[in-house]
Amino acid sequence: MMSDEKKYRIYLCGGSSCTPRGRDALLRVLEDELWAAQLDDVVDVRVSGCQDRCDFAPNMTVWPGPHHYSNLTPAAIKQIVEQHLLKGQPVSEFLMGEEARR
Repeated sequence: MMSDEKKYRIYLCGGSSCTPRGRDALLRVLEDELWAAQLDDVVDVRVSGCQDRCDFAPNMTVWPGPHHYSNLTPAAIKQIVEQHLLKGQPVSEFLMGEEARR
């Protein structure tokens, strides 16, 4: 359960497909963007185990949701922080499957 002061919890995949496809760089971008947007106090970022979407790596899951983001790039991370975390609007172009078509 998330603590009261946190609005979002993000799990950035640290699995064997996501890590070599840039997970460390994406984590740095995510942390920098959260800090720049003054969201670092309300977003809990964790590196998870494999999220079982290896063909679409790198992956990230945002709660509440879950919102499953895939094929991530630094630009995608910036857009997700701006649009989803700041404005509450999930970024459909990086969402997986059924969720993207809602």
